[in-house]
Amino acid sequence: MSLSRNQTGFTLIELLVSIAIIAILVALLLPAVQQAREAARQSQCRNNLKQHGIALHNYLGTHQVFPPSSTSDVEQGGWIMNPLSRHLHSWVAFTLPYQDAGAVYNGMDFNVSALHPSNLKSAAAQVPVFRCPSYSGSKVSRDDDYTRFGPDYAITNYLAMGSTTAGIIYGGNTGLYVPDGILYPLSSTSAKDVTDGMSNTLIVVESREEAHAVWADGGVMSVVAMRYDDAASPLYAGPELALNYTPYFEYIDPLVLWGPSSQHTGGGMHLFADGSVRFISQYIGVPVYLAITTKGGAEKIGAEAVP
Repeated sequence: MSLSRNQTGFTLIELLVSIAIIAILVALLLPAVQQAREAARQSQCRNNLKQHGIALHNYLGTHQVFPPSSTSDVEQGGWIMNPLSRHLHSWVAFTLPYQDAGAVYNGMDFNVSALHPSNLKSAAAQVPVFRCPSYSGSKVSRDDDYTRFGPDYAITNYLAMGSTTAGIIYGGNTGLYVPDGILYPLSSTSAKDVTDGMSNTLIVVESREEAHAVWADGGVMSVVAMRYDDAASPLYAGPELALNYTPYFEYIDPLVLWGPSSQHTGGGMHLFADGSVRFISQYIGVPVYLAITTKGGAEKIGAEAVP
């Protein structure tokens, strides 16, 4: 009597079906993994901004005013012919002692320009809380405005929200307007100046700008809510919000591609003056975004207007 032996294994068709099923499962899983990673990156970005909020309030507690976005006036920055003749220290530099970056702060010489060779080592420092983990661009400026002095000027992804429009910032230079944000060139804003309330007023926003976001240069450390339009005097504001709009500041020099912006989908993280952080959609209404930019506009906005 002969015994038959059961044969085991996959047929070719079964193998192909199994591979197809695995491929479908992987395709379904990848977006979920990417979403989880982005959620983690957004959480870290939020924490970075909270650290900026704590640092700014520590500075306020010590000096009774928030730091200026720049210690030089609005038309001075790395792009001018001789920035070494201007002071140019930024709000970011003044908050370094409160960002676990005391050694970087101690290496800065505040008696000379922020772009002076003696400050290059500190200005090249990559401080972890200055970088959004979703940002994929260069960590240093490759623009001629900075590489003429050194190759490693570090950038930051977090800039001060200085005003509603560039024209109001410029107007502060000439007396035509009073800048309406909290941090702007030569500002000395106290808590009592924020009459709209700390919880209703922006102070720092994200930015994905690479060329002109050198944290040591106060000339580029604040942005405005409306994108720049050189033909729209005296406010120099186009009709669009600057949030995720490019080019944000289109001029001969500097050309700044991005103002308030991020590589998170659909908007960006924003720090309010009370230390809270909120993700704001790039489709937010223009009047609402302008209202939360001003420190004393007395605008009426509903609690539901800003998520």
